[in-house]
Amino acid sequence: MDNLENLSNSVEADVNNFFNKASKVDESPVIEGFDDFFEVTDLNPPGSGVVAGAVTTEQDQDFDPTAAFSITVNGSTATGGTQTSPFTLDCIGGTGTYPARSDAADPTAPQTVTYASPTGESVSPPSSGTTTFIVYAKVSATMTANGGIDVATTGTIIIKETSAAPDQLGSNTRYKNNGSNSYTFFFLIGTVAASRRSDGRYSVRISQIQEGNYTYGNTISSSATAGGATVRTQDGLRKFTICINGEAFTADIDVSNIVKVT
Repeated sequence: MDNLENLSNSVEADVNNFFNKASKVDESPVIEGFDDFFEVTDLNPPGSGVVAGAVTTEQDQDFDPTAAFSITVNGSTATGGTQTSPFTLDCIGGTGTYPARSDAADPTAPQTVTYASPTGESVSPPSSGTTTFIVYAKVSATMTANGGIDVATTGTIIIKETSAAPDQLGSNTRYKNNGSNSYTFFFLIGTVAASRRSDGRYSVRISQIQEGNYTYGNTISSSATAGGATVRTQDGLRKFTICINGEAFTADIDVSNIVKVT
């Protein structure tokens, strides 16, 4: 019984001592701490225009750069934050520079092609999966008797779903022969992958390949004397005669840096 009484007195003393310490202020020096890991986010900051509890509206996903050949996106967003109408893919126009015409009086004056901005392509992504679009530029050209290439003064920018594009081209296609001395020259501007997210909005990924005005290699033409005649040695497409198994063939070869061997 004495042992129980002693234990009870001991517990009571410990409890009293605990509350006694809790009611006193420790006057020892305070060590300064850090609050670097604590951040407070204001869910309704001043000027935000957001009413507490209201449904917020995300900004349109418009992407409107200014550089030549930049791909643009113009969408619309409903008040509930869901894009309910198709968006439009477009491309800013620009210029292309090519080596001088074969009959140019000044061989250092390059040819300039104007590419106007096309009519935008209206896009409605499928409910699932991704639709890919290709954006490229093309211009017609003619090979002349002396081997030079004369391009048209205006070209075209095409924006089409990849499988429906009028020109089925690889990403590195630079030109194709249309028969005889007629050609089409191309350059890839970029690709766009469009899909619909689970919340109904659109996800658009742009792979911009060409941004800024285009230049076809070294556009400063040059010449050399061969066989007593002056010949052009500028970069560009040339027609060569090659020999295969003792037979002569012609081939189109895109050449650069032609230098006479002396």
